[in-house]
Amino acid sequence: MVTVPVPLSTVRRFQMFDRTVQAMGERLHTVRAPAQMMAALAWGMEELDQAYTEAPAGVKALVACRAGCDHCCSVPVDVQAHEVFFAADHIQRHFPPTALEQLLERLTCHRHRVSRLTAGTRDHSRQPCALLDGGGACTIYAGRPEACRCHHSSNAAVCAAHEADPTVNLTKVLIPALRVRLFAVRMGLDEAIETVGFDERAYDFGSALHEALTNSLCLVAWMRRQPAFPDSCLTEPPDATAPDLPKKLKLAG
Repeated sequence: MVTVPVPLSTVRRFQMFDRTVQAMGERLHTVRAPAQMMAALAWGMEELDQAYTEAPAGVKALVACRAGCDHCCSVPVDVQAHEVFFAADHIQRHFPPTALEQLLERLTCHRHRVSRLTAGTRDHSRQPCALLDGGGACTIYAGRPEACRCHHSSNAAVCAAHEADPTVNLTKVLIPALRVRLFAVRMGLDEAIETVGFDERAYDFGSALHEALTNSLCLVAWMRRQPAFPDSCLTEPPDATAPDLPKKLKLAG
């Protein structure tokens, strides 16, 4: 007999969300320098990973994701600025000069490609992430964005089909009992960061990462509660002929 995992109760989800907001908020109120911010963000990412680790074994048994399975690594990734700076910090601490130079070349190509996409076509575009190695593994796994940490599938074949054809319905292979746990923490982190005034705009990960790695003033601006990256890095850059378009909300991953 197959046991169907019981989804996390609504009460428990709100408890996880509230706890994350409070704990992250307390850390952010003591932040005065970039190193302190990176420590706070590291705590947040560890909380996300812990939410997965503490999920029931029966829930985790449904996950089909394996090392080198990179079907989800060709789809666009929406991030907020804190995720970009966390990834950039990881890269700057761990990548040797040659590897960093090669990564910047790939990110330059990514940014140029994305900048040429017409409005409304980005979500259906496909391109392997610039941070993958030759075997399809993530080179910044410990520094990866929230969306990457929260995405799990029960069927890799459907993911492969979705990579080839964006119209394939991916939601049917997501794992609700796991997803709600991770999103309770993820939304708590984002809420805490937004509440204290940090940039909440939605950015294209590769484009914003390129800017973060080539322009040190981005981090300075962000720490001052200013927009971190130019509008060209947004998931949907505003039309110059319509400057008052509403800001697009961050996707749920």
